[in-house]
Amino acid sequence: MSYIFNGYNWDLTDPTSIPNLLWVHIYVTLISMGIGLAIAFPIALLVARYRPLYLPVVNTAGVIYTIPSLAVLAFLVGIPGLGLSLATIIVPLVAYSQIVLIRNIVAGIRAVDPALVEVGRAMGMDRVQLQLRVILPLALPIIIAGVRVAAVTTIGIATLAPEVGTDDLGYLIFQGFNFSYKDQIFAGVILVSLLAIVTDLLLLVLQSRLARWMARLATLRLPWQRAHFALGKAGSDAQ
Repeated sequence: MSYIFNGYNWDLTDPTSIPNLLWVHIYVTLISMGIGLAIAFPIALLVARYRPLYLPVVNTAGVIYTIPSLAVLAFLVGIPGLGLSLATIIVPLVAYSQIVLIRNIVAGIRAVDPALVEVGRAMGMDRVQLQLRVILPLALPIIIAGVRVAAVTTIGIATLAPEVGTDDLGYLIFQGFNFSYKDQIFAGVILVSLLAIVTDLLLLVLQSRLARWMARLATLRLPWQRAHFALGKAGSDAQ
């Protein structure tokens, strides 16, 4: 703990100070999660629509997740254009996040009440409008649950970034091992753990608020669902 409370280690002019390393760690995590979601969403929407694709896609993502991260980094370092760069750590972080993100997005979409989808379709919504206005909003709590798991996992694996030339909080752990400086190792472990816990708690708050909002929205939908049913019944009686 003495390393954390040493004021010298908080000097912003030092690129290996705690604030700078923390910022790089957050930046790597945000970039990886952003790219991961951008890839996982269209894949999950496709898989949710064409069910036979689910097992091949999820199994492929699962196999990728089982590949040791150090082996992936060693392979990527030898690829021209990557080498010791930020992209070399981003690529595996994005790949490892896919299994959790795709599973939860698909689970969230499939958990939406089909009756609500039918109501939206009866109101004249096309496929894109149904996705944006009905399905995805209702699926958000489950999707955020997957983002929580993926974000915490990403924060942990990102500690390997110093091995490929990007110094984040993992730098403290590796430097501590190299110089047998236990306080520096503990500082790195504590800071990474705190970052993961805070991130998880923030996303948990977001998930719980979304769940309450969707429950409230569901109660508000009941009157216009009944009205739609009544209008439909009246029309059929008139015919």
